[in-house]
Amino acid sequence: MGNRIHASLCRFAVTVLLLLWSSQPGWADGSKLHESLLFQSDALGRQMAYSIYLPDGYDKGGPYPVVYLLHGLGGSELDWPNVGGAGRTADRLIASGDIRPMIIVMPDGEDSWYIDSTAYGGPGAFETAILDDLIGHIETRYKADNSRAARAMAGLSMGGFGAIRFAVKHPNRFAAAVSFSGAIVDDALPDDPVSETQIKLFRGAFGTPFRAANFNRENVFAFLPRLVHADISPKILLTVGDDDYFTLYEGAFLTFLRLRAIGIPAELRVTDGNHSWKLWRRELDRGLRFIDAAFASAVDAD
Repeated sequence: MGNRIHASLCRFAVTVLLLLWSSQPGWADGSKLHESLLFQSDALGRQMAYSIYLPDGYDKGGPYPVVYLLHGLGGSELDWPNVGGAGRTADRLIASGDIRPMIIVMPDGEDSWYIDSTAYGGPGAFETAILDDLIGHIETRYKADNSRAARAMAGLSMGGFGAIRFAVKHPNRFAAAVSFSGAIVDDALPDDPVSETQIKLFRGAFGTPFRAANFNRENVFAFLPRLVHADISPKILLTVGDDDYFTLYEGAFLTFLRLRAIGIPAELRVTDGNHSWKLWRRELDRGLRFIDAAFASAVDAD
């Protein structure tokens, strides 16, 4: 992965315990916020947890657009509702008329990097669990709009990697994707040294020890060519702090430039802040507004 990702991952290891501490359950918010619900995932062969925000007046309306909001490394389905204030932010924006009522689903992706890693001896088939099992469950169990024009992905750090990867790999399934400080880095080089830090942070998702070829095969950039041939592409927003401790603005810049190079009009916002919940809570407002506009644009296009 080169010296850049190696250095970033080393810095990541220093502060990951702080992120773990800050993401412990604190308070729940939202008009109808249900935490740690379970459903059976065929891909995982076991139950999977998720939290869900249902807008005020849910029973009287629908179907609703859905945002899948992914957590970062060391997190869970409790991060966004408890620490990220997802329910409060959605309540405020819906009440003011700035966004339409929507469902927000916050799954427990564990430390999977949101890929199918069974072949690499990793955490499991989490990509399939989310794309097929979870989305299928949500669109069957709740008053969810099951069209592409009403479905979006977003996430922070590891979840930002997952959100953008899902969108560029499956452009026909999502109207938008938002990355908050996404852990997106350039492809790995075969002769890079493999450190214990890398092995720990990737949790075996790309092989143990880390395998450059596996990472490159699953990386965001491997799927950008699909956008060139897609009938329609998701709207993409990349946000990152200018003081990001892991220099993840480098990955945001690189993703932005490569998307623009193939004619995809992605948006990039570098804001004041570090790799922290203070920034993500603030940027969630921007992200939900962006997604809502993408929903409206997708409906008009259809």
